[in-house]
Amino acid sequence: MAFLQRINSIWQNITLIQRALLVAVILTFAIVSALLVHWARQPEMRMLYNQLPPEEASKIVEKIGEEEIPYELKDGGRSIYVPKDKIYQLRMDMAREGLPKDNQRGYSLFDKEKIGVSPFVQNVNLKRALQDELAKSIQMIDGVIRARVHIVTPEQTLFTSESGKTTASVVLQLRAGYRLSPMITASISHLVSGSVEQLIAENVTIIDSSGRLLSGGSDESFAGAGAGTVQDYKERVEQNLENKVEQMLRTVLGPGRAAVRVSAVIDMNSTNVIKERYEPDTKVATKEEIQSGSETKPGSVAKEIGEVLPGATKKDETILTEYVISKSVEEKVDLPGEIKSLSVAAFVDLSMPDANEGQGQNEIMKLSDVEQIIRNALGLKQDDSLKVVNAKFYRPTEQLMEQDGDKWTRYIAVAKQASLGIMAVCAFLVLRIFTGAGKKASSGAQSQQLGTTQEQAGLLPSGPENSDPLVLRKQIASALNNNPEQVRQLFYSWLESRQG
Repeated sequence: MAFLQRINSIWQNITLIQRALLVAVILTFAIVSALLVHWARQPEMRMLYNQLPPEEASKIVEKIGEEEIPYELKDGGRSIYVPKDKIYQLRMDMAREGLPKDNQRGYSLFDKEKIGVSPFVQNVNLKRALQDELAKSIQMIDGVIRARVHIVTPEQTLFTSESGKTTASVVLQLRAGYRLSPMITASISHLVSGSVEQLIAENVTIIDSSGRLLSGGSDESFAGAGAGTVQDYKERVEQNLENKVEQMLRTVLGPGRAAVRVSAVIDMNSTNVIKERYEPDTKVATKEEIQSGSETKPGSVAKEIGEVLPGATKKDETILTEYVISKSVEEKVDLPGEIKSLSVAAFVDLSMPDANEGQGQNEIMKLSDVEQIIRNALGLKQDDSLKVVNAKFYRPTEQLMEQDGDKWTRYIAVAKQASLGIMAVCAFLVLRIFTGAGKKASSGAQSQQLGTTQEQAGLLPSGPENSDPLVLRKQIASALNNNPEQVRQLFYSWLESRQG
């Protein structure tokens, strides 16, 4: 009760403006306190699932709503966010309900197969299961989000002697900004061909979700798998060199602060050169013929003494030798795909992320260092051209907001933790206003009491003339002459009230 009387006393002794200000401060404090408490009690949201089909997302949201758990939908309804402390429990609950449903069932198609299914249906289910299992295996590759596999097998009949070719098509949904290398594309082709009977890698066609042909057809690749045309191979070589430099610069400068473009001149001609060299100073015998013959007349030989009489025998012998000059043969085969020259252009942002506008302020590294790094990374020759420009990168407002999202999230988390402190500061300000108003009201009451005492003592005149300074002086001088003791007591009581 005494507290209410004191508040009423304070309220009665302040002006109208002070009353309005005090009411506004109290209302503002109440509203801000309610908002801060509500805001501080909001849970921290984390991603539960992303890249969900709309039908799966609607089922999951329905289950979450039944449990009365708050949630948020982002990315056009394909991503679901829930409170941080509910993520693992919700994932277990959704898994128990079979959500999100996996459309790629694989060999589980045969778990509930009915008895008496026709051979045609069994073959179709076997092909579906094989396609789903291959898609699951391909999705394990880094950079692949989803995959679909289509296998076409020729129909075999009794009246055809030759069967057609087995073919396959693979559609890949890649991560944003990701592109598969020719080696990974060739690996997918061999994975599919090795899992299907009578399927060769050349009959596997692979495309991505953007419609780009990654590999396919029976065209032989040029110096690498997956390059169907000369232009395709040229683009792959240039992109490989660009990614090599950008990844290296991203390590130092950060993401989105380097752009490199490479133009390559590639020799796609295949040459076969054979050189023959003759050395006349050296000879090699390749053929030697010896011809011999003899003739003996009857009775010309003396059997008794074992001698041949003169003129009784005739012998002929001919030696024929063929020589060739030594020769050396040198054969040189140049395969297509040799890089003749490179032209490199690069934009880099060497300023610090928090640097002011203008070039050359707070640079991370020097422009000459960047040029030397690019030359060494690409192995540029003296004739190759290189141009590197240091420029402040343009960043759209939406991109800046996304990049600052994490920073604002941290600020919001700090503000939530500091909300109680803010409320305490506001309460302190209100208390100071009440205290100041109470002191002022108390001072006014003491002054009124002192004036009443003075009037009662006859020191001050009552009425409107009390405010005239000349009248006050005369009244005080008269009181000092007539009642000095009473004036002294009144002065002491005034000092005590001031000290109090």
